[in-house]
Amino acid sequence: MKVESHKFEIETHERLDLVDLTQKVRELFNGSMVKEGVLYLHSMHTTTAIMINEWQDALIHDLKLFLQDIVDDKDYFWHNDPEHSDCVRGNAASHLRAAVLSHNVMVPIEDGKLVLGQWQSIIFADLGGPQQRSIVAQIIGE
Repeated sequence: MKVESHKFEIETHERLDLVDLTQKVRELFNGSMVKEGVLYLHSMHTTTAIMINEWQDALIHDLKLFLQDIVDDKDYFWHNDPEHSDCVRGNAASHLRAAVLSHNVMVPIEDGKLVLGQWQSIIFADLGGPQQRSIVAQIIGE
């Protein structure tokens, strides 16, 4: 069993920003010795998520609206209230949005290639940006 570990950075530009990681991940995977296994991606931040979905402009717009709708920034949250929390960033909505998503994804590897469907892309969601974010990738297998 082989395990290859990598860490890379993503720069986001908006408070709620979606970034297509697919090409970056393919480039990172190129040259891997693993022919059968899995690629594991993990975000190092509590206000981010990684998902697999279609990267299409209208859908990206809809995803952003959906994420804003499930948690309204204007709502009252204890996490944002100095009487209940020591957090000064006012980012409860970002944490709550991340809680309904996932901080990681796994992509199968077959015959030395990542297995993604025709319309599948690896999408990073920064729910509390803009910031520089770190992602850990592990390639595991034979």
